[in-house]
Amino acid sequence: MSSWSFIDFGVMIVYIVGIVIFGSLFVRRQKTASDFFLANRRIRWLPIALSVIAADLSAVSYMGAPAMAFQHDLRYALTILVFPFAVLTAVFVVVRVFYRLQVFTVYEYLEQRFHVSIRLLAAFLFLLTRGGWLASVIYVPALALSVVTGANLAVCILAIGLLTAFYTALGGIEGVIWCDVIHFCVLTFGIVITLVFILADFGGSVPTIWAIASEHGRTRMANFDWRLSAEFTVWGIIAMSLVNNLSSYGTDQLVVQRYFTAKSMKDLLKSAVTQSFLVVPVILSLYLVGTGLFAYYQQHPEMMQSLIGLDPDNQVQAVNRVFPHFITHGLPVGISGLVIAGIIAATMSSLSAGLNSMSTVVVMDFYKRFFHHVDKEDGHYLRAGRICTILLGLAATGGAFYVGRLGTILEITGKISSFLVGPVVAMFLLGILTKRANTPGVFVGALCGLGVVAAMSTSVFWLFWGMFGLTVSALLGYVLSLAWSLVGVSHKAAQKQ
Repeated sequence: MSSWSFIDFGVMIVYIVGIVIFGSLFVRRQKTASDFFLANRRIRWLPIALSVIAADLSAVSYMGAPAMAFQHDLRYALTILVFPFAVLTAVFVVVRVFYRLQVFTVYEYLEQRFHVSIRLLAAFLFLLTRGGWLASVIYVPALALSVVTGANLAVCILAIGLLTAFYTALGGIEGVIWCDVIHFCVLTFGIVITLVFILADFGGSVPTIWAIASEHGRTRMANFDWRLSAEFTVWGIIAMSLVNNLSSYGTDQLVVQRYFTAKSMKDLLKSAVTQSFLVVPVILSLYLVGTGLFAYYQQHPEMMQSLIGLDPDNQVQAVNRVFPHFITHGLPVGISGLVIAGIIAATMSSLSAGLNSMSTVVVMDFYKRFFHHVDKEDGHYLRAGRICTILLGLAATGGAFYVGRLGTILEITGKISSFLVGPVVAMFLLGILTKRANTPGVFVGALCGLGVVAAMSTSVFWLFWGMFGLTVSALLGYVLSLAWSLVGVSHKAAQKQ
């Protein structure tokens, strides 16, 4: 069983330093806030498509999907089957509206359609959702780094979070996107090379791998239990995937901001179509990596003992590190360093994009909206964005110390997202698909949706939270809007009399 070497460490350092230098080269093109936040809308379709995939993967999916398949089975992989439909629906129905308005953030639309209070509520929920996600994005690669270097987890969290916050404040969204293109290639290489080495260990026999995993219940793909409390049912996975992907690719500033950088509407639509179908084999391969790793570790008990030894008192946390553990001990010297570097660097890029999108929301939806003065030049908001990025990076780094208590990697991000996304999606759908929705109805409906999710969270499995939040918020928002309109009509009629 091999271990981390100086060559691997050198490869990792060279790769990360090279990415930071490459991303920093785009600083010279940032003259305005539009350059920093939107790359002045000059990016073509392919870089955007690959960037969205790389950001969506990050280390959360890259380590989380194999860990989920390793600890449970393949049921969660069904989320990817809904993915193309949800993404294309979000882009063709929702994002096209935003792009034509030439806004900085998606939440500007809500003020134009309803009222500033709806804009602020949606923006605040976005900050909560992505704030928790950013904490996970820091925590997960810190696990990988602690595995391969033996360094303390807290030190790894601080190093990744603070270094990325500093780098993001210097760079802009254009640098992030082009770095993501490189990360996509490295991460895809890591998946392929891992599958090749697992297959080689079994003499290329896929049936043998599948039989070992099946014997321990790791190949189950569907659970048709109708109970809302049942874990990872087909119905829950479909509901979660539909709502969360509608949110991520239609109303979430982190992803939609990348679409806003498109040079034209044609580039935007081509990037969405390419990304929605290209990501399917990539994600499915990650789950198959988890299945293969389970069979591999069954055949190599010394590897399983080494893995559990990473955290003997908490096996869930130990198994969360199965992919970097295999990369460190199962791949050749040099290759393991490159793959680990890809995990860390891709996460830094995802974190960078997250910080950039959150700072865009803070600056444009809060700071500029309420504290704008005519004497403030565009460069002022560029500087404000950089300062905000540093502060958000510090906050996300602090949160990373706590997210590990929530469960497996995918459960951490899933719970945070599912709790908040439903009401936000409902706000946008009511605004775009209906004419009768109004501010009081939509606002109260969203709050009721959050309340219902909070009340049911202890008895209903988290996969259903988003769908319940969306349904309650949309129905109540529409009904309350109609009721408010009737009250207004009655009041006006009474005044005329």
